[in-house]
Amino acid sequence: MRDVRVFNWRAGIIIFSFLIFIAYPFRDLFTVYENLQEKIKVNDRLTLYITQVETGSLSKNRSHIYLFDAKKSPEEFMSNIKNINPVMITDDDKASVAIKNGDIYLRVRGTVYSFTTVGFDVCIHLDSSPY
Repeated sequence: MRDVRVFNWRAGIIIFSFLIFIAYPFRDLFTVYENLQEKIKVNDRLTLYITQVETGSLSKNRSHIYLFDAKKSPEEFMSNIKNINPVMITDDDKASVAIKNGDIYLRVRGTVYSFTTVGFDVCIHLDSSPY
């Protein structure tokens, strides 16, 4: 006979399965999905990418706008997206982008969370207003 308590593997598997069953509906609260929406050629050196970021069920989706090397493919862009800082982050999923004479014209109706033009050799014009 055993004098020591032994871990009951069957009970452990049942408890672990129960915890997974309870936690499964909340999986989308912590996951982030970034999908490529549009690719626009700015000039010979830069391409503008617009991505839709789905952060979960409790927050609004956001649009990220990036400038990336025009010689590289969209697959290379998506594989390096964690290392690239976006030019603009907004909650307006209908933000419009126009390219005229090598300049970028952004029109946003909603909240702009961040906007930067540092390090780019292109002029960016931002027209932003609340809803």
